[in-house]
Formats: sequence, structure tokens, C-alpha cells
Amino acid sequence: MEDLKKFEAALESKMAEQRAEVASLTEKAQKNFDNKVESINETLLKTNKSLEEARSEVLEAKAAFGKISAGAERKVASSYAEHIMDIKNAIGASIEKGWDDIKVASRNKNGNGFAADLDLKAVQVMTTGTNLTGSVYMSYTDNMNMRSYVNPHLRSIFNILPVATGSVSFPRGNTPVGEGSFGKQTEGSGKTQVDYDVTVVNTALSFIAGYVKVSRQMIDDLPFLQSYLQNSLIEDFQRAEDTYYLNAIASAATAGSTSATVTAEKFIDYIAQLGGANWNANLILTTFAGWANVLKTLPSGGSYSVPGGLTIDNNGNVRIMGIPVVPHSLVTASKAYVIDTSKYSIAQQSGLTVRSTETDQDDFIKNLLTFRCEARCELLQFQPSAAIYGAI
Repeated sequence: MEDLKKFEAALESKMAEQRAEVASLTEKAQKNFDNKVESINETLLKTNKSLEEARSEVLEAKAAFGKISAGAERKVASSYAEHIMDIKNAIGASIEKGWDDIKVASRNKNGNGFAADLDLKAVQVMTTGTNLTGSVYMSYTDNMNMRSYVNPHLRSIFNILPVATGSVSFPRGNTPVGEGSFGKQTEGSGKTQVDYDVTVVNTALSFIAGYVKVSRQMIDDLPFLQSYLQNSLIEDFQRAEDTYYLNAIASAATAGSTSATVTAEKFIDYIAQLGGANWNANLILTTFAGWANVLKTLPSGGSYSVPGGLTIDNNGNVRIMGIPVVPHSLVTASKAYVIDTSKYSIAQQSGLTVRSTETDQDDFIKNLLTFRCEARCELLQFQPSAAIYGAI
């Protein structure tokens, strides 16, 4: 109701101004009328005009005075009507805003309908919920850890050989290497003869590839997105590559042989098995569970200890007989590789790259960008028997 009182006060003030203006106009018109009558009388005396002529001039002056008064009255009436309309509009807005309260009040048992408070807005404590239109300001900060990354990837373990074409050939000695053997020569007898068998291995390189499409609006509005897409494409490429190569090694590797039940002991048996084939193990690649089993080995003595060949350096790196035990999330559950990594390489005809284009299909018309990540490569297993694949 406070707002209605404000409207009434404003209306009273405006009407007072209009009344003062009308009074001033009336006073001026009356004065002009009196002066006109006096002038007519003087002229009548000087010119000897007839009474009818004088009467006409007086009536004309009176008509002019009436026009002034009527105009002023219409101005006051119009102003009053405008203010009344403003008040009606304000009352209607108040009723519309408080309609729920009005309905509740109109249904009370005393029949006191429309007893709601019609204040437009009460003065209150400012809050974002009641005083803010729109959204609050947002802060922005970079996130350097938007996803997890596998470590290590096999590209950081095996040597990478650049090649010119998509087909690679290399020779491999057979196992066993051939027939015959060396022996002592007795005097006057012939020497023993040997021969060697070799195989030329032909390997076709394939593209490992993937792509993503994104709108230009998204790239423009999210400044971090382009670098995130590049990093994610490279990471997912290497995860796929790791899986292909680990499966290929497992298929051609020598199966692990051991009678041990403790993980650390199994690894020692696998190292010995590989050494027996005249290969030198330089990496044990296993699951995180297998790596943890090595550290938690508890022999029958009752104190935490592992076979004497195990060491842990200041950086937490675990070694058995000097060979690092490396956990890898893509190794098959409950499995481990004991490898001589120098007997493997990755042949690569085109380097690992991330490229973008707006001319793929209808990207240009739709304002899209296509990001592609790929490399044409393959694992070369110079000696598949240089790996033991066994259970942990």
C-alpha cells in the first residue's frame, strides 16, 4: 500500500501545479477582458459608435476569454485522467504479482478476500537469488589433469626404425639354427659338416588411426580444447598400439615354466628360463597386482622379506636381479612378460602425427573441424623367443 500512497502524493502535487497554472491564465484573461471593455467604452465615446457595435465587441472579447478558460480546464482534466491511468496500471501489476497470496486470503473462513499486501517489493537484504538478474561471474582456471595416461608406452621401450615403404623384410635365424655339429677330427678323417637355416620375414605395416569431429564454435569457445584433443588422440593411439604389440609378443613368446607359487619366485624362474635360451632379460613387464605381489611377498620366516635378488631404490623402482619390474595397466590380468627388449623394434613408415582439416566431407558447410591421429607402423620381432610370457 505504500506505493499507492506515493502515487496519491505525486497526484496531489501535480494537480496543485495545474491549478496554479489555470489560476494564472484566468487572471491574465480577466485582466485582458477588463482592459478590452474599458477600451471599447473609450472608443465608443470618441467615435460615437452605436450600442449594437459596442455590444458585438464585448461579446467577442468574452468569447475569447471563454476559450482560454475551457482550454485550461481540458488540460487539467487530461492530466488528471493520465495520472488515474498510472494508478490503475500500478494496482493491476501489484495484483498480478501477488495473485497467489490474494487467492489464499480470499478462501479464508472469515471471507476476507483480497486481504493480501499489495506492496510491489519490500526492502530486504540483497541476495543473488532475489536481486540478481542473469548469472554470477565465473572464474576460469586450467586443468592439467583432465585424464589419466598410461606409462610407460611401448614406444618408449622399443627402438623405432624409420622405413621408406609400407612393407618390411628382414632375415631371422631358425631355431634350431640348422643341422650337423662341430666335432673333433681324427687324423686322416673328414671334418663334420653343418648347415644353417634362415627365414626372411615379410611384415606389412598398417595404419593405426582414429579421428574426432568438433564444431568450430566449440573450439573457439573452449580455449583448452584443441590441445586436449591432440593429447588425447596421441594417448589413445598409443594405448591401441600397446595392446596390439603386447598381444603379438604373447602369441609368439615362449610360455613361462615354473613350479613356484610366490610371484617373486616365478619371476626369478622366468629370468632363468630366458637365460637358458641364451637371451638376456632386461625388463619384467607385469600388472600392478603382480608388482604389488612382489613387494608383499612373505616367506615362512615370519618377517617381510623377498628373495635376495630384489632391491628397491630411493625412487621406488623395484628390481629383481637388477632387472626392473615395471607395472603396466594394459598387461593381461595375472600375466607377466620377461623380455630382452633389444630383440624388438617398431618399424614406422609415417611418423605419429595429429592433423586437422575443415575440408572433410561437408565440414566447410557445417563449420566443423576434423582432427586425425595416425601412424603407419608395425612391431618387428627379430627373435620372438626372446620373451617369456607367464602367469604371476
